[in-house]
Amino acid sequence: MSIEAKGPNLPVPAATSNFWTLDRVAEALESRATVGLPRGSHRLGRAWTDTRSLQSGDLFVALSGEQYDAHNFLADAVRGGAAAIVASRAEAAKGLGVPVFLVDDTRAALGALARYRRRAWNGPVIGVVGTNGKTSTKELIRAALDSRLEVHATHLNLNNLVGVPQTLLGIPDHADVAVIEMGTNQPGEIAQLRAIVEPNIVVVTCIAEEHLEGLGDLQGVMREEMTACDAAPVAIVPANQPDVVAEARKRAHRVIVVGLEDGDMPVSSWSVDEEGRGHLSLAGTDVAVPLRGVHNLRNATLAMAVAAELGIAAADAARGIARMKLPPMRSNVEQIGRVLLINDAYNSNPGSARAAIELLAHAGGRQAVNRQRVAVLGTMLELGPTTPQLHDDIARAALATTVDLVVGVGEFGAALQRVGAPADRVLSAPDADAVWPLLASRLKPDAIILLKGSRGVRLERLVPFITSWAQTAT
Repeated sequence: MSIEAKGPNLPVPAATSNFWTLDRVAEALESRATVGLPRGSHRLGRAWTDTRSLQSGDLFVALSGEQYDAHNFLADAVRGGAAAIVASRAEAAKGLGVPVFLVDDTRAALGALARYRRRAWNGPVIGVVGTNGKTSTKELIRAALDSRLEVHATHLNLNNLVGVPQTLLGIPDHADVAVIEMGTNQPGEIAQLRAIVEPNIVVVTCIAEEHLEGLGDLQGVMREEMTACDAAPVAIVPANQPDVVAEARKRAHRVIVVGLEDGDMPVSSWSVDEEGRGHLSLAGTDVAVPLRGVHNLRNATLAMAVAAELGIAAADAARGIARMKLPPMRSNVEQIGRVLLINDAYNSNPGSARAAIELLAHAGGRQAVNRQRVAVLGTMLELGPTTPQLHDDIARAALATTVDLVVGVGEFGAALQRVGAPADRVLSAPDADAVWPLLASRLKPDAIILLKGSRGVRLERLVPFITSWAQTAT
């Protein structure tokens, strides 16, 4: 399939670092300008936002936040090599001795620069949205496409109104395709990101409760995330969520439905082995998925659909997925001594917590049926007024499985008390630092341990303690 980006046919330079000129910056920022903008053919280096890593000739964009304002360091930026400045505070930009582009909002200006660069490069862009699994799915897509194409993709999960533009600005001229993760925690953010990214294909991983402080309720999440599909040439959506499928069909020009259930690319068989790794047969091809859990099999079908849409043979895409690198702290399984550690501590919300608990309950397969299973559950953040109820729901879900010990950190400690959890199956602690002294004496040497919590809880702080203990436990 041949995909062309919207926008003017802008000239593409020989190298990304030589792309920007004063004229091009002015064209990109024209709609944001508060005064006349500098013009000329003088070449600039990268569009950059960090004074600590500026290179000579860079265009420095002065971002402002609640705790930091780069306008206070413009002179440092010039001394560090900045050849031009994008700023919104005229008084801070006086007397710098370099061209200054004054705009109403520097973060919006960063997005405008990124959109200009995206249009100039003019290759196909895959936008990945959804409540859970965005980073894992982005990596699955990267791996599937990398078997045949030069892929530029979001680093880790830099998926907000700063990270997404930075990713687009870094697209090298020789890239064949870009895979961009787009995240949100408040209404309107996905619409802004979509306007910057202009995705040719939108992939929706799933829709569930997330960031309810900003998005309100599940319908608010649906409205926000599905905005990515507005006028999209192609949307690829999960077959196990009919409401998502229906919403996509209202918004996108064409919708591809995939998953382990019936869809446009039927899966003839699938299974999960004793370590949680999955295998599926799709389009007559066996696909081995290194990421653990049934949910990642569904994510793999999304990646296979993207590959098919870009004309990559299923066998090539499957080969790429089989050798993919695993993203950190996302269902990573590590054998430490006799302990099996499932480190899924990067983030948490109700949907991903349920998936992690399911993985723990089945980890190790039949041979591990008698091993102790321990779920260390940390607070799920940004859930708004529904926080207690949602924590109670997940606490009940964990207790309803074969998990032997449920360790509640933060909000989960109170939830375990509210649901009447039996004392011999639970522990609670206010934070990650307080957990280990309580947990160590309850662990068995061959325990299977899950770490699952929101980023702010930082349950990965337990890993050194578990590692040290497991290496000496008998």
